[in-house]
Amino acid sequence: MKKYLFMLPVMLLVSLSMYGQSTKFSDLIYFTGLSNGEVYNNLLQGTTFRQDYSVNVNGRELEYFKNITGKPNTEKIMVGDYTKLYDGSVLRTVNYTSTDPQHILNMISQAKRFGLEMKFHGADEANNIYLFDSSFYHVSIYLRRDQTSGLVEIKQKEYLGLE
Repeated sequence: MKKYLFMLPVMLLVSLSMYGQSTKFSDLIYFTGLSNGEVYNNLLQGTTFRQDYSVNVNGRELEYFKNITGKPNTEKIMVGDYTKLYDGSVLRTVNYTSTDPQHILNMISQAKRFGLEMKFHGADEANNIYLFDSSFYHVSIYLRRDQTSGLVEIKQKEYLGLE
């Protein structure tokens, strides 16, 4: 009985120091279909991210969000980059960066579970590179070879359906 009483506080202390990833791959996919204002509202309702800053680049309002829970400032999300098509529709891009390599590894496994097909896995001088593809999205994941940070870039693709 004494050893159980000892283990309970130890387990509580360990669980207090644990933290999780602030967002999931499916959330990032969801953000590609939203405007900047809608992403802003979603992230603020979740209370794990807050807006860091926004900047206007070539007429596009890029908004940067950083996490405020767990290990603050380890995760960032950038929205606002897009490609405008000839018919006026917009294909959005969402970038997620993390200084925790485990978060990037989690994103790789979540992308596989999401049903995306891995088209390429390789490396260059600085990064391990993972490219995933589906009919609707192109996903590039870069994990620094020195395990210091990583990037997930999700781009919407133009869907050419038959009418």
